[in-house]
Amino acid sequence: MKKTLRHKIADYLFHREFKNHKAKQHLIPFEKAKSIGILYDSSNEKYFELVKRYVKEIRELHQKDVLALGYYDQDELPPMRFSKLGLDFFTRKTLNWYYKPSNPIVKNFVNREFDILIDLHTGNSIPFKYIVAMSKARFKIGKYEKGSTSFYDFMISTRENLALPQFIEHVNHYLKSFKYEPAS
Repeated sequence: MKKTLRHKIADYLFHREFKNHKAKQHLIPFEKAKSIGILYDSSNEKYFELVKRYVKEIRELHQKDVLALGYYDQDELPPMRFSKLGLDFFTRKTLNWYYKPSNPIVKNFVNREFDILIDLHTGNSIPFKYIVAMSKARFKIGKYEKGSTSFYDFMISTRENLALPQFIEHVNHYLKSFKYEPAS
């Protein structure tokens, strides 16, 4: 009961804070993008490894500057997981009472002007909403969620329990389908 009430209060405060927030849509095709931000839930070890490979693929095959920010749903990171170049984390301990991230790593991520922000989190999570809503990224892509449409530039509607590997395939498909057409 307490957690449900806390979530309701947090969701209310989030929507009140950002109700008039309008993202400035600026479509940047994947081939023209130079910097990519990736937001994901790193609590699942398989997903963490998958995102690490995805970051490496984007860097090596597409020559992009990539920074991934993972959320670990515990107070502390496990012993073998630590921030390294391009892979940062925040934990439950860095969230305030109403789930707003209060961490310098998150603040730096939010203030970075990525060409594309990819939100790989497929659930309904207030910390992820805050980061996406506050992000200064030029183009934001993520899973469709009613009530969050003003925070994204492009949302992908999927079935409810779609696994992360399949969601990444959808993201890649759409990112690569956007074409650059110079103004005439």
